Amino acid sequence: MIECLLTLITTPELEERLVDWLLEAGHEGFTTVPCHGHGVHPETLSTAEQVAGRQKRIAFWLQIPKSEAESIVSGLEENFGGASLYYWITPALASGSIATRTRQGTFE
Repeated sequence: MIECLLTLITTPELEERLVDWLLEAGHEGFTTVPCHGHGVHPETLSTAEQVAGRQKRIAFWLQIPKSEAESIVSGLEENFGGASLYYWITPALASGSIATRTRQGTFE
């Protein structure tokens, strides 16, 4: 099983809907964090965002098997098509808890 990190980027307005959707679908143990998008199309920015040069966003991180990440992306297309959502899937080369000194994966 290939572990990966699924990153989702969305608007603050979609955060609660996306949290609820992920939890209802049984995806637990994810992280969210406020962030900013830079270099987006000016026509999508409010006047304040144009002045600041950035747009508020929310990032979601899920460490899951690759097949599950692909399933989530498909589900997002079905349930949130047209919404302001961006994603990427990257391999999780290593992970673990520092407190218990356990580790999954290796650096090669």
